[in-house]
Amino acid sequence: MAHDTVGVEADFTSLEAARAAKDRLVRAGFARNSIDIDREGDTFIVHLPTQEANRQRAARILRGRAMIESAKSTGWAAADTVGSNRLLTLGLAALAGFALYGLTSRR
Repeated sequence: MAHDTVGVEADFTSLEAARAAKDRLVRAGFARNSIDIDREGDTFIVHLPTQEANRQRAARILRGRAMIESAKSTGWAAADTVGSNRLLTLGLAALAGFALYGLTSRR
């Protein structure tokens, strides 16, 4: 890297999320050929050398979406757990029904 460039990077849990981050950076105007995706174990790291003036914008694009991707993957994992356990699904549905009945029958 040159003296006036800094590195910005973010970690992702899947290759698809890392590629999506790279695509967001490209749409934001960063050069596709300067964005690297490295793998370390189960983590994918998106690395971008950029000028100091663009560091905060690149970090915001990477890290802001990283939290959303993490929440999305956690949500899907929870949905898979609920969907695979019929008793838990039935119990949650009954609880939701009681809650709705309690809210609608109040006077």
